[in-house]
Amino acid sequence: MINERMSTILDAVVHLYISTAEPVSSEMILSLSNLPVSSATVRNDLLLLEKLGYLKKPHTSAGRIPTDKGYRFYVNQLMEKEAIELTEEEKQEIIEEYRIARDYNEIMKLTSKLISRLTNNLGVVLAPNVIKDTLKDIHFIALNNQRILVTLVTNSGLSFQKMMRANCAISEENLDDIARIIKKEFYGKSLEIVNEEMLNKIYNYYFKYQTLESIWQLFENCFDFTEEEETVFLGNRSYMLQQPEFKEIEKLNYLLDFIEEERNLISIIRKSIFKKQFDIIIGSELEQEVMENCSLVTRPYLVKGRLRGAISVLGPTRMNYSKSVSVLDFLAQRLSKMLSE
Repeated sequence: MINERMSTILDAVVHLYISTAEPVSSEMILSLSNLPVSSATVRNDLLLLEKLGYLKKPHTSAGRIPTDKGYRFYVNQLMEKEAIELTEEEKQEIIEEYRIARDYNEIMKLTSKLISRLTNNLGVVLAPNVIKDTLKDIHFIALNNQRILVTLVTNSGLSFQKMMRANCAISEENLDDIARIIKKEFYGKSLEIVNEEMLNKIYNYYFKYQTLESIWQLFENCFDFTEEEETVFLGNRSYMLQQPEFKEIEKLNYLLDFIEEERNLISIIRKSIFKKQFDIIIGSELEQEVMENCSLVTRPYLVKGRLRGAISVLGPTRMNYSKSVSVLDFLAQRLSKMLSE
């Protein structure tokens, strides 16, 4: 059982190791905590914390660093007492950057980049799965070189855009007809039910006297997301290169390969977003050997009151958990507000 003094010492070890990435000595702890005890007493408590599994001693150093168990105790018992709030400047910066972003994909990308920049780790955004929604509206805009911009709006208020290319020119009148027909046939219906047979019947019924293959292609391409799962947006990976834990290029490459395979992160995040407002998974708790030195902090976000996705910080176990929680909390609130308007 950890007493109050040992908790203070463990808290000091976590803070010092987060800020310096160097093993922590008893002298360093005394300089930070101002405990009214001798260095020998601190060394004895460090030894007890090591025997209890909260700390460990790297082979090449006399100092100690937290274990996964030590970080878990810190997160569960100590962190709430010392939450780091975002500064007003940081909050205003976030608000201003979101004010500029309007496109759905731009908002998701911006969110992942903001997480990376504010936490100095990798930002991860799990975007909603569009096929779980119902259709509200659709628009087509003809651009140059036979390119067509499609904007699809769901009844949850989410807006998706995609660029498509036709094999011949399609008139504005045809595009308006296609939008009108799609809205008539699919308004309020789940996008999961849209399939090739249904689209083919609609095409043959409305366009039986026209032979424009591009019209059929347009129908088909509008709903080519029916097999997609959630999309993951990753922030700036370069922040990982700044962390001493990832300086071994071979290990970093293995980790990046794992991260780039979207299904891996989707699977981990899915398990955590329904647990609580924040979920912090530390090191071995991720149950992935390639991520044994990593932690993932996750915060779900809502769209019109419904849980639709999550934002996360992925970094070393030596991350600033309190700052990560504050960043995710503020961004999730702003993101929920934007997507619900």
